[in-house]
Amino acid sequence: INAEYGARQHRKMLRFLTSIPIPSEPLSIAATAFLGLVLLVTFLGNDAGTMSKSFSWQFRLAASLRTPILVFFVVPLSALLWLKRQIIITYRLRVRGLEASRATHADRVQPVIASIQRWNESGRTQKLRTARPNWACMSTKLSSNKDDAHRVPVSQLDHILDLNLEDMSVTVEPNVTMGMLTSFLLPKGYALQIQVEMESITVGGLVMGFGMETNSHTVGFFQESLMAYEVASHDGVIRDITKDSDPEYFYALPWNYGTLGFLLSAKIRIVPVKEYVRMKYIITSSPKELCDKMTKLSEADDAPTFLEATIYSKDKAVIQCGHFVDRPARGSAEANMINPINHFWKPFYYKWVETFIQKGGGEEVIPRQHYYHRFTRSIFWELDDMIPFANHPIYRCLWGWMGAPEVSLLKLFQGPVIRQNSFYAHVVQESIMPVRHLAEGVEKFDNWFGTYPLLVFPLRVYDRGPLSGFLHPRKDMLIPGRDYGLVVDLGAYGVPRPVRQGQMWDAIKNVREMEEWTRDIGGWQATYTDICCTHKEFRQMFDHSLVDKVQKLSLIHISEPTRLLSISYAVFCLKKKKKNKKI
Repeated sequence: INAEYGARQHRKMLRFLTSIPIPSEPLSIAATAFLGLVLLVTFLGNDAGTMSKSFSWQFRLAASLRTPILVFFVVPLSALLWLKRQIIITYRLRVRGLEASRATHADRVQPVIASIQRWNESGRTQKLRTARPNWACMSTKLSSNKDDAHRVPVSQLDHILDLNLEDMSVTVEPNVTMGMLTSFLLPKGYALQIQVEMESITVGGLVMGFGMETNSHTVGFFQESLMAYEVASHDGVIRDITKDSDPEYFYALPWNYGTLGFLLSAKIRIVPVKEYVRMKYIITSSPKELCDKMTKLSEADDAPTFLEATIYSKDKAVIQCGHFVDRPARGSAEANMINPINHFWKPFYYKWVETFIQKGGGEEVIPRQHYYHRFTRSIFWELDDMIPFANHPIYRCLWGWMGAPEVSLLKLFQGPVIRQNSFYAHVVQESIMPVRHLAEGVEKFDNWFGTYPLLVFPLRVYDRGPLSGFLHPRKDMLIPGRDYGLVVDLGAYGVPRPVRQGQMWDAIKNVREMEEWTRDIGGWQATYTDICCTHKEFRQMFDHSLVDKVQKLSLIHISEPTRLLSISYAVFCLKKKKKNKKI
């Protein structure tokens, strides 16, 4: 009986399958195959099923459709934008030349000055902001506080202006990206003194905000490589600022996000670089061991040129220390160690580094441009949350050649509902803490966020007394006999543990606890992230004395120029949460 029943079911299934029309035309076959691919990608990338029902249905639907939208729309569009930038930079540098860019710099500056003058003539009734949309910035904040502002056009300021090998500097406009600079400088054997890894980050964001890299433990933040600023002030006057001509203005500009002037160009220090980086991987098995080794390596007189760590669990981490080397001789043992980590068919760098845990450490030689942009393909490790199979060999070979989605496009495809929910479903936070607090910081990050990997960048921060600017290290943070101390940037990017477990995560509570702890130990929070502290607490964390002194030069027409209203998105979230039971 069972056999007969099974045979009947089998015949029914065969009749059903044979009744399905099979496309015979090439176009129909292609459309059917594409539809099947879309469904497969949607299924593989769908993580909304584990998400708490407390999130709005719009957000859970967006989470279900996120991966196919990224794969079939955002990634190809990002590749086209990258190609466009490459064509533009090639034309400007090889056809027009730097002389043409310098000759037309004044023409690109004129709309900025004209806009500021119109603002003055209208009675200064609005705040001054750039016309660049918030989604185009690298900041995680999407809230728009520009609607009622007088918006100044700055998108045209994206040219490289000068390369001076006598004083080892490059002069660029603010919208020039790190990718443009490596394409320009590396073939000549040079790089920025602090060459930030993400290709799409702009000079303006690094200069007027902040930036760091894996050699910051010997140099400092990106601001330490600045030699001169060209700034348009609130009265429409162009000011050339150096540490000798106007030291107060010079040291007050970083971290103020344009509240003290519109950046027109920046002169940045460059250094000669060799073709390869020899990298050594050191495994640690506890937060204390990581803290001790990072402290010893970063404070050493013979510290490695490059130093960072990636934490894969509360106990396991990989320290990466490297230095420049010449091209290895053909056939040598060092030549066999060469690993071009950024080829699209290669595993993501952070995944590759993780394999050294099982190996107990190791060494390899990386081409310099591959090393400089090692996190671009994977957006550090954020891409794994957006396209869960992005590191799979099939995806890397078939789709990976187009690169990662642009961060700006990711934000463009987010509406207010998605962004508001993302604040409670995803964390992007960094605490810049004294290096000896790293072990405690790892423990606390595990409690607050519970997401891995974690980023660890050691940095040097200088005490210049009244000229220290926003970052004024406490005396007990300084290395004895030196005018600087060592801090580490501990960064968490990903989905918090409770959200992955289908629960809710109290973003405001946890971020505020991180902010309070960071303030108490003399550290600072990364200001491109969502900030939940009050204005008073913000001023306690950052030293406003120098900025307050030069506030008469402030661009933003408010009583306190460094209020940084652009960082207050968390307050918006808090108000919305009170109005709605669901987030």
